[in-house]
Formats: sequence, C-alpha cells, structure tokens
Amino acid sequence: MELENLRLTRVVIHEVFQRADDRTIVAPDFGRALETLDGDAFDALRSRVVSAMSSSSKCLEMTIADAGAASMFAEVLRLVDADDALFVEQSKQAATLLSRAQKSRKIPGGILVVFTGQALTPARRIVGVIKAEVHSGFTRERTGQAMALKFLKDLLLTAQTKLYKIGLFVESAPDAAGEATARWRSFIYDETVSLADRDKAAQYFYEGFLGCKFMESSARYTRRFHDLTKTFISQMDVPEIERIELHNALVTYLKVDQSPTVSTAAFAEAYLGNGEVKDAYAQYMQSAEFPTTAVAKDLSDVNAKLRVRKLFFRNDVKLFAPAERFDDLVKIEVIEGENDAHGNRPRWTRLTVKADISGQE
Repeated sequence: MELENLRLTRVVIHEVFQRADDRTIVAPDFGRALETLDGDAFDALRSRVVSAMSSSSKCLEMTIADAGAASMFAEVLRLVDADDALFVEQSKQAATLLSRAQKSRKIPGGILVVFTGQALTPARRIVGVIKAEVHSGFTRERTGQAMALKFLKDLLLTAQTKLYKIGLFVESAPDAAGEATARWRSFIYDETVSLADRDKAAQYFYEGFLGCKFMESSARYTRRFHDLTKTFISQMDVPEIERIELHNALVTYLKVDQSPTVSTAAFAEAYLGNGEVKDAYAQYMQSAEFPTTAVAKDLSDVNAKLRVRKLFFRNDVKLFAPAERFDDLVKIEVIEGENDAHGNRPRWTRLTVKADISGQE
C-alpha cells in the first residue's frame, strides 16, 4: 500500500495491558486528549506508517469480515466523522476492543496509537491504529490530559520495529454504492509475517481486534490445500511407509501434475483409493472451509515447502532429499530388526540411496 501524500490530522494514545493472572481483562489506561505533536513527532509517525505499509512482504490487504455495530470497522466509521472531542472519546472503544481480543496471557500489553488523516491522490480519508509493545527502555507518564510526548517520540524513533503491528482503513471509493465495506479497504502490517507464510500474522490483532480476514488468492488457496492435506495424511491411521508415499504423492500432485488447478476431489480420486478414506478427507477439507470446487494453482506461497523432503528417525538420523524426485532417488523399506535384550524384534527402516557417496562432513 503506497501511502503517498500521507497527512495525519489527529492522534490519541491509550495503553492496554496483559490479562491478569485469572485471565480477566485489565481496564485500559485511556488517553483523555489529542496529542499535540510537533513537526518531528508528526514526521516520525508518518515515516513509520509509510515505511511499514510500503513493505511488500509484511503488509497485506485484508477483507473486512466483521462490520457489525460492535466491530472495529463500525468504530472506524464513527471516528472518521467525529469532531475532536468525540474522536478522543470514541477512540477509547478501540482500546477496549483490543483488550478483549488479547485473550491469552501470552499476548503482551502495549501502547495503542489511534489516528486519522488523508492519503493518496485524490486525497482519501484514513483511520489507523498502531499497537506497539512496551519494553523496559520506555517510561509511561502523563502530561496533563495526554500521554507524554517524549514517550511517543521515543516509541516512534526506536529501531525495534518488531514491536509494531499496524491496521489501516482507507476510504478508497467514497462514492461507491451499497454497503459501507464497499467504500473502504483494509490493510495490516505485522513484522512477524512473511510473503511465504502469511499465517504467522497475529490472528488476535487482524481478526479478533480489527475484524478482518485474509483475502483468498490462488496462492493462499494452494498453500491451504497443501497444509491441510499434509495434516490429514499425518493423522491417518496407516503404517508410516504409506504416509511417506502419500506425502510424496502430494508433492507430485502439486509440482509435477500439469493441471492448472488443485481440487480435493481430484487428489482423492488419484491417490486415496479407499472409499472411506476419500470420504474422511472430503469431510476434513470441508470442515476446514476449503472450497469443494477446483481452484487455480499458484505455488508461489508453497514452493519453499515443496523443495525438500525431510524424514526423521527415532535414533536422531535425518534424511533430506529433493522432494520432486524423491521416489527416483531413495527407496524406503520397513524390515524386521534384530532382537533386543528382551527378545522383542523392532521395526527398522532400510534406505537405498540410488547414488554413490560424493562427500561427507
């Protein structure tokens, strides 16, 4: 999201806290006035937002999934039209929503910066929130009605960018007809996310707090197909050698099969011979809300996972091999081992690597 011509008009700061030992919500410490930012502070805040939202790998456009009366999107609509006094008062609800969304005690508290402004050409209204986790280098003080400006400046100028999560709502089509969600676009920035692993984004923040969900693209559908199918195979009550073969089949289906789509039914028909297993797989994928129809194949989000197959043995032996040609490079057999001290005969694995040794470490 390129935020050219970003201009910030109002900023208010609240503090939210980690849940108490009994997991009850600790009431936020609300800011009671707009922050009167000097030029340096405004520049720092604007620079932080522009830099974050311009990150192609860590900034993601989302879908506004919750537009109900108690949602953050409803707060956005109220905040963008509010006068200054109402903006300060209404922004407190954003801090309350974040406190409710942080359901685990593992989620730290922090500062919530709520702001409005304009960006793009022609100018479009924006509403944004920044959650910045507080660390020991900061002090939290009040100056009259507002949080200390020194704290805000330090917060924005720190190099510890991993402490930031940003949510941004942009009124991109103010004249669009229909529901309010048709006029607005939503984005998140999360330092923990990557283009190849979008699911690392903090769900409590983008879904629980902002009421947003990932936009379903072909790449994300393909990744979900891979991850869900791999989990189903791992949970099957079959010998390990069969699970290995099915994992290999999944790689073959995605990388070797020339079909432009992926489909639950097509994979089941090709590789899951048993009717009961096919039904169980179909039910599993449906319960995970994966489409029953074919979806376009896009391997960009899953290529890294399809590159190498890894096998781990109970005696700390590990095998790594190219996934795409695994069956051609390695032969795996389950055999009976030698009796142990108690007369029990364990299962062993015989590996045949179809190549000469080229070196060692």
